[in-house]
Amino acid sequence: MLKKIVKDIDLINFILKKGGLIFLFRMISMTISFFTTWYISTNYGESNFGRFSLALTVLQMIFLFFALGLPNVFLAFTGGFNDDKLKKGFLIKATKIVLAISIIPVIVTYFGAGVIANEIFEKESLYVYFQIVAFAVPFMILHEIICYYFISINKHLIYGSLLFVVPNVLFTVFLIATHHYNLPEHYTFLDYVLAIDLTVLIGFFVAFYKCRKFDLPNLTSKEILRKSVPMMVGTMFLLLLNWTDILMLGKMETEENIGVYNAAFKIGYLALFFIASMNVVVMPKISELFHQNSSAEMKKVINRATQIVIVLTIPLALVIILFSKEILGIYGEGFVEGSTCLILITLGALFNAMTGNVDQILNMTNNQKLVRNIFFAGFLFNVALNLFLIPKYGIEGAATSSLITNIIVNIIFVYIIKKKLGFYTFM
Repeated sequence: MLKKIVKDIDLINFILKKGGLIFLFRMISMTISFFTTWYISTNYGESNFGRFSLALTVLQMIFLFFALGLPNVFLAFTGGFNDDKLKKGFLIKATKIVLAISIIPVIVTYFGAGVIANEIFEKESLYVYFQIVAFAVPFMILHEIICYYFISINKHLIYGSLLFVVPNVLFTVFLIATHHYNLPEHYTFLDYVLAIDLTVLIGFFVAFYKCRKFDLPNLTSKEILRKSVPMMVGTMFLLLLNWTDILMLGKMETEENIGVYNAAFKIGYLALFFIASMNVVVMPKISELFHQNSSAEMKKVINRATQIVIVLTIPLALVIILFSKEILGIYGEGFVEGSTCLILITLGALFNAMTGNVDQILNMTNNQKLVRNIFFAGFLFNVALNLFLIPKYGIEGAATSSLITNIIVNIIFVYIIKKKLGFYTFM
């Protein structure tokens, strides 16, 4: 594999040069994220971290549904645009759609916070968290869209700053202030939301302060949504697939165990660090090559990127597995019991990374409906496994379900790519 990687030195330089900056930003984000997780868990306890995790999960679910797939479709459309003014025009169109549709979740979530907290999760303490969720939704969507806009115009530095650095730094500052002034514990989640809100305002200011000119692309909202909605449904089921464990544990387990599992989940999914970073560099290139009908070059880009990810990911995953107890112990003694969960989750993430960014490859090559269907089937399978395993094995059962589902779903994706595009992602 190393010989194959070194063979295409120019392509490797392109991938690593662009990806290196994203790696750096992700490392900064990881470091700050570890600190904020530790800060919340040590100063407010596992229970509050569990409530924070559940509220964030619900926010991400609502975000994915009402984003209508617009963040994901940004690169798929703009890969065929040669003019940056058209890309800015697409940003304007997407923003208008988001602001119109987000009125619904703001009203429903705010006034339905009591029902969600008491009837669905049977935890009254979550009421104020879900009220905060209501006002976070439009800003979460716009945050993703503005970040993808900067990727589409090859502004990787701004993208990395807005996605990884700025919101995490603001969140940390707000958290410290909240603890210093002894504000109520739900302010920890409000801190997160305010950090996203301010980042969005900064992003739009940067996008328009030098040049306000734009050209609206010759695309109707219907044409955009025809492609974006299947991506939205696919991404929604991906999130549900990944977070089914947390949601079902929220119904069946204590808040302490939810906090332990969420910490293990976050650490285990660090094995996706390199593939997620590579995705930012490779996906715009795949979209561009697809529009140019350059299948051979697209295969080469995907193969080399996946091979680099494999070489980088295996050592990282081994460290997490071998030192699972020590890593979880950083968050507190109560988190060490999640070491088995951490190992199982890491193995699933490792398999995911080794198959490549399969879902986004299909999304960029106009196969978004297939992605939607596969994730839907995976979600149903994961729910069934969790219903069987969680009552018997608790958080270890949830982690086992995650591992099995990850393996099956990614094998299916690899097979579909071979059938549709004619090559394996890793060779």
